[in-house]
Amino acid sequence: MNTTEAQRGGALAVALALLATALAAAPARAQLNAAPSGGLAFGRFAAISAGSVSVDAHGNRAAGGGVLLLPSAAAPARFTISDHAPANANLVYIVSLPGAASISAGADSMTLTGFTSVPAGGGVLTGGSQVLAVGATLQVGPSQRAGNYSGAFHITIEYQ
Repeated sequence: MNTTEAQRGGALAVALALLATALAAAPARAQLNAAPSGGLAFGRFAAISAGSVSVDAHGNRAAGGGVLLLPSAAAPARFTISDHAPANANLVYIVSLPGAASISAGADSMTLTGFTSVPAGGGVLTGGSQVLAVGATLQVGPSQRAGNYSGAFHITIEYQ
């Protein structure tokens, strides 16, 4: 998006329905499940020049470079990690996040980097389940077109 479009009120609506696929690697006794319960959303913003929009795992949003945040909601991706076998309660799991991923709107694309999670690196299935929140940084190009961008990223969850 160029400066003229930004001044006319053009905005990138990146209310992403980024769905992450959790690949569970677990012992045979474990019934690990990772159910998506919310998509990663960067909200609306205007790109005057190249920059970034970050949404952390708590849902806090920040802009860098030539990006201006517009009033809108942002949210981390959320997953409910669970194991239905009572004997597996309180087991430790490790989360591996991607180094990068892409989102697109038609022929236009942007890159996601700097993935973070809460709990960071993994957790314990106290009571048999836990919510995992994942945030990331969206790299916005200098002439990024307005649109609704979507894509997917993969995480791996593994029992220890």
